[in-house]
Amino acid sequence: MNNRLSSLRLLSLSVALTASFAGLASSAHATNDKYCRAGAPAFDIHVFGYTFKNEEAKKQMAQGLGDLYKKFEIGSRVKVYAHSPAGHHTALNQCVPGCPTVGFFEGLVNTTCMAEVGKRDRAAFNKRFADATMSGLNRNNSSYDIFTAIQNLSDVYKGQRHSGTVVAAISMLPDGVNPADPASFNAYYVQQVPKLRLALEFPPVYTIGASTSGEVFKFWKEVFEMKKVSFQMRPLD
Repeated sequence: MNNRLSSLRLLSLSVALTASFAGLASSAHATNDKYCRAGAPAFDIHVFGYTFKNEEAKKQMAQGLGDLYKKFEIGSRVKVYAHSPAGHHTALNQCVPGCPTVGFFEGLVNTTCMAEVGKRDRAAFNKRFADATMSGLNRNNSSYDIFTAIQNLSDVYKGQRHSGTVVAAISMLPDGVNPADPASFNAYYVQQVPKLRLALEFPPVYTIGASTSGEVFKFWKEVFEMKKVSFQMRPLD
């Protein structure tokens, strides 16, 4: 009898805890989405921090992310994909918090968005965005495969439609290649490109922190033309 009562108590506790966690999850989801606004711009941001070895390039990437942040509007859906040599995960998926600017009297009767709460949530969002975009930098001079990075970016969008702005923070520089030395690119091209297997499918992609070397642009133009890949990469204004 006692064993049966104990089992019933444990079952009741389990049900209660499950309901509590479900409520918390639902509440958290609602908090994350309450700022979403129809028609607000959406951003997919792919961060390949491990492709940046040069300190100056890392600073340029950080500056580019800062410029991108300024384009966010209240209600914009922001997704940050943190990429590594092993794959990727979604590090942030949230609408930008904040309350729209309203007149004094309208603010007195508008209880749907509390300014102080909006400021607090925006500060928390800012921290999460910084952590999501800057935590994967190459700090140990580790080697990487730039072609694997490009393929991983493509894999996110295979068979999917996307109407937002897609941004990739990626160096576009093959590991070990001197961007100012055409001979270095030629040697890499001869060794790596003939055995390259890429199956790419992209929406238009803007870049942040990509090398501005003419040799880098020439290299990728030849690679994608040889592989008959339609690949659009434009610097983010």
